[in-house]
Amino acid sequence: MEHHTDEQLVLLCLQGKTAAFEILVSRYQRQVFSLAYKLGGDYDEARDMAQEVFIRVYQELPRFDSSRKFFPWMYRVAHNTCVNALMKRPKETVPLDNLIELHPQEISAVASPDAMCENSEIKQTLTAALRELPEQYRLPLFLKYIEGLSYQEICSTLNLPQTTVETRLFRGRKILRKILEKHNLEVI
Repeated sequence: MEHHTDEQLVLLCLQGKTAAFEILVSRYQRQVFSLAYKLGGDYDEARDMAQEVFIRVYQELPRFDSSRKFFPWMYRVAHNTCVNALMKRPKETVPLDNLIELHPQEISAVASPDAMCENSEIKQTLTAALRELPEQYRLPLFLKYIEGLSYQEICSTLNLPQTTVETRLFRGRKILRKILEKHNLEVI
């Protein structure tokens, strides 16, 4: 079964073959955990959310349109499940500190302490700037530049037209530049 496509595995799951769903979980558990961790910022909570995601995906399989790709559909279910979980916790504990792992400059193992400190400060500034973005811009930027999704995958994940995604990415980058300029961080 390992060689089956995602869509074929979904059909097998719907026929009652649980081993097919186990293969889907093993294929995507890292991406789902990564999404949950980056959105929530807590390792244990991310594990719980990832588990909840796969329960939800399994429950929603009968609604999957087999003429479409599985990953964008599953990712949208994962995103919605994580966001719903985060909305249930108190607002003041929704840090997105680990939303982004951007490294504007690569620091080698022999980098000076000054360079390492500067990189840490830049990373903190970027993380803080991302948290300042409205959700409608933060999420498309996250999906594009952190998760590496294509425009079409972002459209499918967020259930938005491509022009809306393009606009939100453009405006999000523009707002992010202004925020970073306030923090005296030049953006190329």
